[in-house]
Amino acid sequence: MIKIFIDGQDYKVIEGQNLLQACLSLKLNLPYFCWHPSMGSVGACRQCAVTRYEDEDDRQGKIIIACMTPVEEGMRVSVKQSQESEFREQIIAAMMTHHPHDCPVCAEGGECHLQDMTVMTGHYARQFKGRKTSFNNQYLGPLLKHEMNRCITCYRCVRFYRDYAGGEDLSAQASKNHVYFGRQTDGVLQSEFAGNLAEVCPTGVFTDKPFGNHYSRKWDMQAAPSVCQHCSVGCNTSLSERYGSVRRVTNRFNAHLNGYFLCDRGRYGFDFVNSPQRCQQIRSSNKPAQWQDDSLQRVLSAPGRWIGIGSSQASLEDNFALQQLVGKDNFCPDLDDKQQSLMQLHGEILQQYPMASLAEIERADAVLILGEDINCSAPRMALAIRQALLNKARDKVETLNVPGWQDAAVRNVLPDNPVPLIWFGYGESELQSSAQLQLLCDDHQAARQGFALAGLLCGHNVGVEVSEAQQQTRQAAGILQKASRPLLIGGWSAGNPALLAALANLRKALGEKASMAIAAPEHNSLGLSVLMQKGHLSAASLEQSIDREPVNLLVLDYKSQSWRTRMASLMEKAKQTVRLGLLGNESAEEALLPVAAFSECSGSAVNYQGRVQYWQPASKASGDCLPGWQWLVHLAKIQQKSLAEVEDLGQLRQRLMADYPQLEGAWENDPRQQAIAQQPPRYSGRTAMLANQTVHEPKPYAEPQAPYRQSMEGGEPRHSETHAQPYSWWPGWNSNQSMHKFQQEYRGPELEQQHSTVAFAHFQSPGWFKWRNQWSGSKHRGYRLLFLGQVFGSDGLSLEAPAIAELCERAQLWMRQDQADGLGLKPGQWVQCDGLPLWLQVGISKQVPQNCLLAYVPADEALPFKVCEHFDVADLPQAEALEKQYRSHLDDLKTNMQMRQARLLHQDEFIPIRFVEGVN
Repeated sequence: MIKIFIDGQDYKVIEGQNLLQACLSLKLNLPYFCWHPSMGSVGACRQCAVTRYEDEDDRQGKIIIACMTPVEEGMRVSVKQSQESEFREQIIAAMMTHHPHDCPVCAEGGECHLQDMTVMTGHYARQFKGRKTSFNNQYLGPLLKHEMNRCITCYRCVRFYRDYAGGEDLSAQASKNHVYFGRQTDGVLQSEFAGNLAEVCPTGVFTDKPFGNHYSRKWDMQAAPSVCQHCSVGCNTSLSERYGSVRRVTNRFNAHLNGYFLCDRGRYGFDFVNSPQRCQQIRSSNKPAQWQDDSLQRVLSAPGRWIGIGSSQASLEDNFALQQLVGKDNFCPDLDDKQQSLMQLHGEILQQYPMASLAEIERADAVLILGEDINCSAPRMALAIRQALLNKARDKVETLNVPGWQDAAVRNVLPDNPVPLIWFGYGESELQSSAQLQLLCDDHQAARQGFALAGLLCGHNVGVEVSEAQQQTRQAAGILQKASRPLLIGGWSAGNPALLAALANLRKALGEKASMAIAAPEHNSLGLSVLMQKGHLSAASLEQSIDREPVNLLVLDYKSQSWRTRMASLMEKAKQTVRLGLLGNESAEEALLPVAAFSECSGSAVNYQGRVQYWQPASKASGDCLPGWQWLVHLAKIQQKSLAEVEDLGQLRQRLMADYPQLEGAWENDPRQQAIAQQPPRYSGRTAMLANQTVHEPKPYAEPQAPYRQSMEGGEPRHSETHAQPYSWWPGWNSNQSMHKFQQEYRGPELEQQHSTVAFAHFQSPGWFKWRNQWSGSKHRGYRLLFLGQVFGSDGLSLEAPAIAELCERAQLWMRQDQADGLGLKPGQWVQCDGLPLWLQVGISKQVPQNCLLAYVPADEALPFKVCEHFDVADLPQAEALEKQYRSHLDDLKTNMQMRQARLLHQDEFIPIRFVEGVN
């Protein structure tokens, strides 16, 4: 820490940061536009001008730009004197010459950074009398609306989109007063992080289009701290609600995880909570029912064995309540045997090694990705890896006495100072294209090379002969040995436990200098792993039990795709089936109990690090919906089980901690005494929203014992060190840029330790994983089928959001050019699977391993695809007819998702392609 003087007052600040960041960390008001703590400084807007004095006798000083000036011991500056204030006012007056001043209709109104800074600088009168420049706006897809006339040319959008996120289809065009930020032609923005432009842009050039379709001002909504439900990273979010519906998701700062950015699946996928497919009413025998109905009570109290099927998309509390109701030996997760082995192995690794946070990932100086498409399975982790690729460039400019936050300098030296990225796997992705060292292979080969690489690093055999290491593997060994902070990345998407075992061996071989991160498929996959530590029912045992004896099924169904291929047959064999459902009102179960969405109740999940994170409700559940654990408590009362003694969520969590002591303290920062206000200052909507019905103000909904009050009453979130902030606000800072005033340092060398509870105690001494014969795979004729994922399409929950569904790509089958030539196929041609109503479009890719085909199928079509055996090739030249047929098939799939007399296709089976007679 060093001492500087601001307007005569001395302050302690962190050495090395720029002056603007120091001022904001000290909660001082200094206007700015172009600077962002994650993207560094370029000095484009000149709005953060201050006066610097040589010493205490200097009375004149000189104007400097704060974001481009590093703090120094004894530095003396002024932010309030007339000369810098006048300079800043003139700068913003020039920026506003062509601004349309459309605040009353702008979607940024009330939370616009431009409004805040204009008021702060004292610019209150329009000075430009000429004709304003106007632009044509572009169609940028279903996520963002474009209003180029509001631009003040701060360059934040292109710096984030191109430099930070790696997008290529947005740029700054023209010059002077005609600078245009957009695409060369209208079209959907290709980056899966494009939605961040709505928060990055300080004006309203890029706004949230789905939010704009049912828009409310910030002060008319109430917000709640939440956690993303669409992957295992568990990004922290804020849910904003109005009239009982969730309107938008914004980023909630977490220095260790998402920082200031979200992926678009997490930002826009929340809309499934507003889906017309939501279960809203109790049903019995597929008819509306009441809880008191005798027919329903008979189903719920049916004698015999009850087996509970948990869900990796449900909360930790819901799954625990289900386990308590049916017993540990009757609790089965919604995973097949292969996924259960992946979960068990992931848990074992977590008990030996900690997982790196995204902030730690960003510090790596060498990265190995082993058999995982991390761009799809955990997009926010992929974005963190991209930032790590800049570290050598930052180190280089530091040796030249240039601060690492000087972004232009870092970009200039980046081509000559790359961080090595090693990629072993298949398929095309943004990170694969950035890899310095690549090995194209399937998951079995990638795992063997991982074991061989571990042997090269540790000097002895760990199950695979070192002689099997290929040239790329030997080169990778040299890179990882030289690195001081190597990073190992893996995941479940290939469905091969050997990949996880190889990562653990690499972690042990590299020692404490290395870090590791493994992406699980669902946001609470590891929560199920915690509950499985004391016993569970395997998928194979469940099928044997249901064939051997009468069984009642109790199913937590959150649109997980894992069990869709076999759930229909299990329900047909079961004596009774009770579904606690979130989506889908028409099904064949005997009873349906509608559950509240994550936006309507409190809950917890365990992320990829094994850390417990919890969320709060933003709105009240509608219809008959209740949290899953409450339905299970009601069932326990009917069946006279001990779970019936639970009266509230706090008691359930006490039971959870008693059964699983490693969770002790997970919710201690959830006090009930000093409630925090969920509604921002100036809230007015609650009084007006029902004025046409009654002049009496309705009492706001509040979840019992919740630490947040859905009103303006209560403590202010910015003054709380233990409570998550439901919204961003600071006096005079109404936009999300106010978050910059809360941070002392962002992901710097002084990053504080994570305080959340780790559900996996590190008590096992690390050992070597030996190669198992079942990991080798079987050899058959034909082509092995490897499944690919997509950011928009592979997650069933987010596909219920209209904006995400619009971005979902059609099913595709990828092959190399020589394979296509041998089969007589051309790019764009269509193949059909065993006559099922599903067409896959042929694509050509160089990233297809030998004797393999790559297939991508959207989650809502995955069921018929995974039961196919062969491919029938069909030539369909008429695009319009195909479009009509394809859409008709989609409608059929959505209304009838049960396939009869179908055989499950596992990923390790090989698929021969055959031709239909008479078709060329």
